Amino acid sequence: MKKLLLFGVLACAVAFYACKKDDDGGGTDTEQPEKIDTIHLGDRTMLATKVKVAFGLYTPGAMPAASGVAGSPVLTEDKNIVSAISGRYIVVKPSFTYYESTIKGFYVTINGSGAHFKIDYSAGRGFYRQAAGIPDPLGRLGDYIDSSIIIKLPPYIIGDTLSVTYAAYDSLNHVSNHVKGLVRIHSQNGIAEYQDFVGSWKVNRRTDANGKWVNYYLPDTSKSNFTCIDEKVQYCINSNSQCFEGISAISGVTKYDMIFTDQNEYSKLYSSSTSRVILSNSTCDKLVYGTETQTTLEKGGWSFDAESKILTIVVDNNGLEFANFYSYSVKFLEMTPQAITIVNTANTSYMVELVKK
Repeated sequence: MKKLLLFGVLACAVAFYACKKDDDGGGTDTEQPEKIDTIHLGDRTMLATKVKVAFGLYTPGAMPAASGVAGSPVLTEDKNIVSAISGRYIVVKPSFTYYESTIKGFYVTINGSGAHFKIDYSAGRGFYRQAAGIPDPLGRLGDYIDSSIIIKLPPYIIGDTLSVTYAAYDSLNHVSNHVKGLVRIHSQNGIAEYQDFVGSWKVNRRTDANGKWVNYYLPDTSKSNFTCIDEKVQYCINSNSQCFEGISAISGVTKYDMIFTDQNEYSKLYSSSTSRVILSNSTCDKLVYGTETQTTLEKGGWSFDAESKILTIVVDNNGLEFANFYSYSVKFLEMTPQAITIVNTANTSYMVELVKK
């Protein structure tokens, strides 16, 4: 089964803003009243109680200090500014220069909040780390060095900059060095270049192992050997039997649509169909098939870094709790008003083309 590895993101809700109106031709400024649940970034203590951290537990006090012992994991210092959008997500992707034992999670704090979160990926707490069927790009069961730190922001935020500090810990409870990250928070529609690909798109084609473009919706056909015993069709497992070759299954994607709204919301509609041989209904003269279809609709948020051309998607069905929660990033290689060529940042073995609907 072919499935696009567009894989972990940011997006937005409604932002507070100031407006100006004239009074009898005068020029007085009048601010709109704040929403009841408006959060000022200057109040980091309150902000820490309002955010939600995927797989994380809120804990008062400072995060644990670096272990400073041999074998402790080492994180790469990151001088980049992380962009986030009010009401959606901060997504931080830690990277390692060294680790010896299995990575189990992270600590993260909003600097100045007086509290921290312990992220434990092995204790799901109602979440799934990634979507079913999406392989671990490192192929290491139980290791989480490829995981992102994802913080869900409250919808109404005043202020535009904050910083976070994070560290990794391993199965021996060794704590890595602390890394500081700067976060710039934008209001909805605040960055014009984010809007270039707003709209509905269809996954159109992908490259094969040789780099040649192929139809994404071309079905896969599987063949098997069958035999007829006592007028009943069976799979041929005995080389001494009289066998014949037949189609055992035909499977393929029937729909793969993606929608990006100007409110930084994301949705994907995916459908596939599989026809398999039904031995009990088949005869020695004719194989009979049954067809099953699968349709999934996922929702979340998106953010785009115009400089790096990286699109990040967080899938949470618009709510962290009890959702199939994961994130992924893709890089834009080419873009026109009608077509986008992308590659998954965790699996660059093939490219995918999207076309505007």
